[in-house]
Amino acid sequence: PPPISMTRAYATRSVSQGFPLIALTTLVASLSLVFIFTIQSEGQGNLATSTPLVAQRGVSVPVKCGSFSPKTFGRATEMYGRPMERFGAMSPGIHGNPGVKGGSATMRARRGLSVNAEIKPAVIIGTGRVGQALKEMGSGDDILLGRKDEWPASAPEGPIFVATRNNDLDDVIEKVPENRREDLVFMQNGMLQPYLEKKGLENATQVLVYFAVAKLGDKPTDGITDMNPEGLTAAHGKWAQAAADRFHNAELSCKVLDKKPFEAAMFEKLIWICSFMLVGARHPGATVGDVESKYTEEVTNLIDELASAVPGVEFEPKLAERLLAYARSVSHFPTAVKEFEWRNGYFNELSKKAYMSASSTDPCPTHSAYLAEIGVGKVIPFPFEGYKEHVTDEEIREQDEILSIFEAKREEENRKKMEKKKQMEEKRKMEREKAESVRQEREVHEEQTTKARQLEMAKTAAEEETKRSRRKAGAGSGSSPL
Repeated sequence: PPPISMTRAYATRSVSQGFPLIALTTLVASLSLVFIFTIQSEGQGNLATSTPLVAQRGVSVPVKCGSFSPKTFGRATEMYGRPMERFGAMSPGIHGNPGVKGGSATMRARRGLSVNAEIKPAVIIGTGRVGQALKEMGSGDDILLGRKDEWPASAPEGPIFVATRNNDLDDVIEKVPENRREDLVFMQNGMLQPYLEKKGLENATQVLVYFAVAKLGDKPTDGITDMNPEGLTAAHGKWAQAAADRFHNAELSCKVLDKKPFEAAMFEKLIWICSFMLVGARHPGATVGDVESKYTEEVTNLIDELASAVPGVEFEPKLAERLLAYARSVSHFPTAVKEFEWRNGYFNELSKKAYMSASSTDPCPTHSAYLAEIGVGKVIPFPFEGYKEHVTDEEIREQDEILSIFEAKREEENRKKMEKKKQMEEKRKMEREKAESVRQEREVHEEQTTKARQLEMAKTAAEEETKRSRRKAGAGSGSSPL
């Protein structure tokens, strides 16, 4: 049977185990008690019958409820929500992971029911698709800022969602007052932890976003798969629950995870984006769906390799299957290796450290080879000391061929850069010569204009002098005695 909301699940448990429905009696006084009821929020606290679901035990019979105030509805939801925290382990599909908090709220949102939670007013930095969508999920009291906007004096004391590109994070953090930086909520793709540690924000709230917004103003599409129908979006940190409440308000899933489960989920997403984008880049024009269906073995092997390279993290079984399932849900996405330092750069660094230690083999040899093939990242100069003991001559030859191709590509790129640089220098030279010619013409024109003005002034002065002389001569002859 499909997962059911916390209210339905608790009512079913209560009836099936003979618990008295005192709370329900208070809520729907004057109505008869039945085996199960369904609550759906419509408008301002109006409760009405919805299509009954088949309960995990027994039969589902709906109760038609009247109109209640938001306060009463909130108390009812809280009343039935709390027992689920105790009985969650006995309700399959709601609390499947001991590291998950608030799973019942997630399932309530996934079934299209309103989540009775206060949406914290927030500052949202980033006016793109995700930033606008976050504002639409709120209560109307949020402040939306562009990357270059000044920090508002009236900023609410709540979460600060950062919905910008990774390369804008320095400017964003600098803008936020130091005493408010603990409220930052980072939603970017890639490996953020080393960067956050450098900034002293290692405990900042992070969200692994699996919903997609196709274009500005569109309603977000939840990231659910045939292997994870409960949804994949997850959050951890101070404002994790506030983020989850906001997403639930838009009928999007979100799990609030403890540190260890979140770390594993974070690496799963990193492995997904690094493996699918890299394999796709090897096959120009390939979409995520092409990688999943046409290059399954290739991407599966890379997933397994990258998972084995991550230190100190244990993944749940069927990792590759889960990531392939997610790929099917976004099969139309294009592939490209982007934001390298935040994504594939993490595994490239693991390879570099292994090389520099000269004591172990490359933990990500396929990853290194693929990067070399497409000419991205810093190629590891294999073989290093002791490397030959762990690989065959044929593998070394293949690596040499890949490096040779990379060198040829790099040489061609350098040639094109030099040619472009030369063209730019010639263009700048022509522009300078043109500017010099214009300047000289202007000087000649100004000189000619000055001379003409001086001649005109001299001519005018001479005419004035002649007039004065004539008047003087005339005045002198008129005063002579007869």
